[in-house]
Amino acid sequence: MELSGIMLFVKDMKGIIAFYRDVIGLTPDEDQPFPEHRFFRFDTGTCKLLLHSASKPNEGRQKLVFEVESVSAVHQHIRSKGKRLRKLENNDGHAIFDIRDPEGNRIQFYGNY
Repeated sequence: MELSGIMLFVKDMKGIIAFYRDVIGLTPDEDQPFPEHRFFRFDTGTCKLLLHSASKPNEGRQKLVFEVESVSAVHQHIRSKGKRLRKLENNDGHAIFDIRDPEGNRIQFYGNY
């Protein structure tokens, strides 16, 4: 058995797609089997990030965790998009920081500085 995706139910599909694509830097999956306004998938390796439109979204109860090569580079990229971020934390020799998407879902980045 293999986990193939994590699905977030979102209210503002267009805004969330723009956030994960333009601010976070995720690549949309080439294979989009459903209309973009209802369902959207990002290519995040083996486990995909899936967005599904819903009138009652998840309300920030999830936390996505991304392991990245350079946390400093991701931190700098997101700051360049106008987002205010806390300083990087040291977690047993690894860098780590959290942000929230526009609908309140938590996102954590960790890895080498």
